This record gives sequence, structure tokens and C-alpha cells, in this order.
Amino acid sequence: MPSPTAIEAIPTTDVNATSPFVAGDGGGLTRRPSTTLYAVTIFLSAYLLFQVQLIIAKYVLPWFGGSPSVWNTCLLLFQILLLLGYLYAHVSSTQLTMRSQTRLHFTFLLASFAVLAVMAHQWPSPITPGTAWKPVPGGSPEWQVISVLVVSVGFPFLILSTTGPLLQIWLSRAQPGSPYRLYALSNAGSLLGLLSYPFLEERFLSLHTQALLWSAGYGLFLLSYGACASVLQKHSSSIVESPAVRVSTAGEKPKRTSQLMWLALAACASAMLLATTNLICQEIAVIPLLWVLPLCVYLLTFIISFGNERWYRRSICYPLYALAFLAALIVLSSPAKTESHILVEIGVFCVALFAVCMVCHGELVKRKPAREFLSIFYLTIATGGAVGSILVVLIAPRIFQRFWEFQLSLLICGVLLLTIVLLDKESWFYRRPLLRVLLYAVILAFLFEGYNYAMTLIRPDGGGRIAFRARNFFGVKTGVQDQFGSWLMHGRTRHGVQLRNPAVHDEPTLYYKRLSGVGLILDRYPLSIDSDGKRRALRVGVIGLGAGTMAAYGHHGDYFRFYEIDPQVVALSLGQKPWFSFVRDSPATIDIVLGDARLSLEREAAAGQLQKFDVVVLDAFSSDSIPVHLLTKEAMALYISHLSGADSVIAFHLSNRSLDLRPVAYGLSREYGMTSVEVEQRGFSIWVLASANPYMMSFPELKKRSRPVTIHFEVPLWTDEYSNLFNVLTPIQ
Repeated sequence: MPSPTAIEAIPTTDVNATSPFVAGDGGGLTRRPSTTLYAVTIFLSAYLLFQVQLIIAKYVLPWFGGSPSVWNTCLLLFQILLLLGYLYAHVSSTQLTMRSQTRLHFTFLLASFAVLAVMAHQWPSPITPGTAWKPVPGGSPEWQVISVLVVSVGFPFLILSTTGPLLQIWLSRAQPGSPYRLYALSNAGSLLGLLSYPFLEERFLSLHTQALLWSAGYGLFLLSYGACASVLQKHSSSIVESPAVRVSTAGEKPKRTSQLMWLALAACASAMLLATTNLICQEIAVIPLLWVLPLCVYLLTFIISFGNERWYRRSICYPLYALAFLAALIVLSSPAKTESHILVEIGVFCVALFAVCMVCHGELVKRKPAREFLSIFYLTIATGGAVGSILVVLIAPRIFQRFWEFQLSLLICGVLLLTIVLLDKESWFYRRPLLRVLLYAVILAFLFEGYNYAMTLIRPDGGGRIAFRARNFFGVKTGVQDQFGSWLMHGRTRHGVQLRNPAVHDEPTLYYKRLSGVGLILDRYPLSIDSDGKRRALRVGVIGLGAGTMAAYGHHGDYFRFYEIDPQVVALSLGQKPWFSFVRDSPATIDIVLGDARLSLEREAAAGQLQKFDVVVLDAFSSDSIPVHLLTKEAMALYISHLSGADSVIAFHLSNRSLDLRPVAYGLSREYGMTSVEVEQRGFSIWVLASANPYMMSFPELKKRSRPVTIHFEVPLWTDEYSNLFNVLTPIQ
């Protein structure tokens, strides 16, 4: 996402430009508008622009299952709104008089204030929609996310996005010169808005308070923006007549091929940003801190490249790009048994993002046109940003069965780089034969590593044949068949297997074996025997269907209710010939509720349909990504409300290669006065079981294989308002 003040002012060489006065209406001298008011407004707008993205994205995240695609869809809309803001600034400044511009903008400012005032009476806060806007199952999640964002923050965001370019244009006409200080101030506001959120606002303020404070800040911004327009309107006649606004002799108009290159470079950088964010969140968790990191890297490259043309050096950035490309391929192709630690992966992916964006943004700066065409230049960059977002969010999931965007963005950056070098007859490719030979060697190295990477895609870890791949808003699912059976993989994580051997075909496997934590509870539920010696039927709620393995524990008379958000996962267990037959073969009565588990449980509770579960199983994961909104104090209260009584059990499945979530589950259990124990099958699974009845955690079979929950460090209680991922990262080994 480009900086909101990327459009530079058009300078002049007029000798009167340095004077603090302009000719007034009566022929006298009038002091030029001070830059202080403009500076405050631009800084505040940049801060609010990036803050609101994080606030509203975190607010709607639980509504859509905590999917990594939620943030990317938010970025898509923000890119489009930013483009519309740039377009408005460009058209209004070139087609309208100064007086007409200020009047039109006053109208928009007042309309924006009126909209927020009305929403403040309808919603919990002016920018956080009410429950009526929560999604319903079956609709397109992308368009549902976009519709919620447009209604909640669309208008204010559009106004904020016009601030930088429009105020710089106004200021350049009132006080000519290139306002680089304002550009730097805007970037400072953007970075402060990004970095302060996960470390200050998110940590110490509730979402409701964040939204109210942001709305108050937006009110101050409207006053400041209105003051800028008012001051400018007072000086409009003198500004129009002032020699200072005469445009210098126009340079050569940019060719169409140059404009296409601008578009391609901007789109590549934007696509790389979203692809990197998707990759990181898919393997860890969907939280603002991991949204902020790639966006800060992206913004940093923008600041470096556009801050000073000398800061971008091809001799450094080209080799960095090549090394980052190779490192990323090595990490992505690493087999499961040698997978690197998650912090190493994040580091490699962010370095690759930095390298690609430095090349793209640096080459853009080298292709800046004459200043008379800078507004078109930056408008094209904004268009490229929107195009890159559309490719990743809307098109890629429909044409690719894997997350190819990251690799393709790396590759396309290289293609653009080669194109630039080959078209430039003065480049090192033609002047330095030794470097040309080195380039050929690098290409060969890419081909070799690319071949190794392709082989890892064709032959999954452990061998076997890839039977299918499916991708949608909720991630990539892969079906693998080998000599043992049929496997379900989500990303690089195995989520279930059904064995081929008919004797054990319906036997629970992997994380759900008979001696796992959930297996011990469901097989030996202490109170499942009536006084006459007959087994009492159980009611079991399972959050996350996966391969449907939990259905293998069902008996006649039992009731299993699965909550699954991904329709593609549901399809694997339904139909005449399902990929997994656990659900079909189970003697229990089984229902599958499509949609986010927490929203579904909330609707059922609101309708008075409490499920009275004997056991609730939490097993909702997307690859190794943790659905944080399912592990909060508020979510725990919801689960407890659906339990049949004090004897019921909540089972947390916490197997994860990089995060130790046991302190989180222990804290939730303790908060509600529940006894908890840990059951670990080394190399297979970690479960934490909790019940309000201590006896449920101490019956002989469970007591023999369980232990107190391992707490290496205590973490604050997770809530809808607070969660801290780095508190639960496992140490690098």
C-alpha cells in the first residue's frame, strides 16, 4: 500500500516562491498559509489511516472464522479506496477551481461527520457494526468482508486517503516547493500508526475503547482538514493570480510502455505483500502483530526508495533479491522432518518481501517522469497496488490450488528486473561481461533449486500420491494416498488419516488415538453407565470437522454435532463415496453445522437452543494457524453455557510445532474454576482436558496417563480484546 502522501507538489523556479507573502485581492501583500496546520493534518490522517485498518480487521476477524484471508481481503478494499482517493485528488485538482475544490471537500467532510454521528447511535461505536451485520453461512466470505468494511469505515477511509495528495497539491500552489518534510512526516505517522497498535492500543485498550478513541481522533482530523480548506479558500483568489502556480515547461510525456512498467512494478510489490502475509498467518496465527510486520516492511521500502533516489542501489538490491529468492525456495521445500523454526521462516519470508519491494519501488523511482506528470505516476502506482491485491485475493484462490502467489511474485519480480536490464543499453548487462556470466550462473542455480522445489510438490513428505487439492477462502486442502491410507493435509500440516486395512479402517488415528486425551474421555467417560449397568448416550460437540475422525468414537444413541466453517472440508465426509468415511460409518447420530463455530454457538444460545454437551472438543485449525478467537475468555464462557452440567468436559487439542498453548488453556480453565490435566502422546498429540468436577479428571485410566498441565511460563488471560502470540512461542532448538 503506497504512502498516503505519495504525490509530490509541482515546484516552481519563480523568485517569489521563497517569499512568505503573495499578492492579495486589493493589490497588497498577504501572508502565505502556514505549513504547520497542513503538517498536523497530514500526520494525523496517516496515523488514523493505518490504525483503522487494524481496528476494523481485528473486529470482524472472529466473524469469519479467524481465516488468514480476512486481513488480505481488508487490504484489497483499502487499496481500492486509496486508489479512489488518489483519483479524486487528481481529478478535482485538475478540473476544478480552487474555490470549487474547497467547497466540494467541505461537503464531503460534513457528510462524513454526519455518517459517523448516525452510526454512533446505531452501533456499539461509530465504526464497529452491530450484530445484524454478522455473516450468514453460504455467502461469499470475500464479498461479505468487503460489504462490512464499506459500511463501517469506507467513507472515513476514503476521506483520509485524499488528505496527503490533496493537501500537498493545495500547499504547492499556496507555497510552492516540494514538501518533502510533509512526505517524511506522513511516513512517520503511518509507521507510528502501525507499530503502536500491537504494542500499545491492542495491549492496553479494549476494542470498543480503541474504536471510540479513533472516532474522536477522526473528529479532530475533520476539524483540522476543514481549517486547511477554509484557510486556502481565503487565499484562493491570490493563489490563482500568483505567478507561483505557473507550471514549469512540461517535460516529455511518459510513453504507454513506461506507464505499463509502473503498473507492473507496483502490482508485483503489492501482490508480494499480500502473499507474504497470507503465508505467515497460514502457518502461525491471524493476529494484528503478524499483519503489521509485512506491512511495515512494505512501507519501509517505500520510504527508502522515495525518500532519496541514492538510497536505492542496484549493486546491493539485485544480489539481495537473488539470495532471498533462493532462501525462500529452500525454506518452502524443506521436508517436515527438517522444518525450520517459525521465527526463521518469518525472517526469510520478510527478507524476500523486502528484496522484492526494494527492487520494485527502487525501479519505480528511477522511472519517475517530469514533475508535471507526477500525479499520473502516483495514480498509476495506486492502480497497480489495487491490481496486485485483486490478483491475490479474488483471482488466485479461483485459479490456483496452492498458495502460488508468493513464488509467482518472486518470479515475476525477476522477470521485470531482467526486462529492465535488457532494455537499458547502458546497464551492467552490456557493459560488464563478467556480471553477465554471473547472471547465467544464478539462473542455473534458480533452475536447480526450482526443480527440487517442484519435486517436493509432486512427492509429498513421506511419499504417496496427491489425489486432490482444493483451495478457497479458508486455505489449501490436499488429499494424499499412500500404502497406509488416505491423508488430509492443510498447508504443511497433517490433519487426519483413514487407514486402508479393513480391520482398522474406522479406527481413530493420529492425534485422536484411543490413548490420546480425547480418546480417554470418550472411551471411558466415567458417568456414561446408568444405575442399571447400561451405557448412557453421550452428546458431543466438536469444533472442527477435519477428516471426521472424532465420529469413530460414536455409539448407537450418541449424538455428535460438528461445527465446520469450510464447505470443502465438509464435502470430504459427505456423499455416496466420501474421501473419508468416518462420518458415514459411525453408528451415532451426526449433524454438521456449516459456519464459524463461535457464531453458530452464539446463534443457538440466543435462540434458546443450548446443546447440553457432555464433551466439547476444540480442534479447529488451519494448517498450524491458531484460531485465537476460539481460545478467549468470552469463547470459554460460550462453551460452558452449552455444557450439560458440572460433569461435562472441554478438550483442547493443542498440538503445534511452534506454539505452546498449554498456558492459555490452563488460564481459561482456572478462570472458570475448572480442574485441568494434560495428556501427551509424545510425537503425536497434546491435549488439555478441563472439567468443573475434579473426579472427571482423576478416574483411574486418565490419572494413569495424565499429569498436571505443564506451565513453563504464565501468560495473561486471553480475551477478545487481548492476546499475545510471542508469549507462547516455543524456543528455537
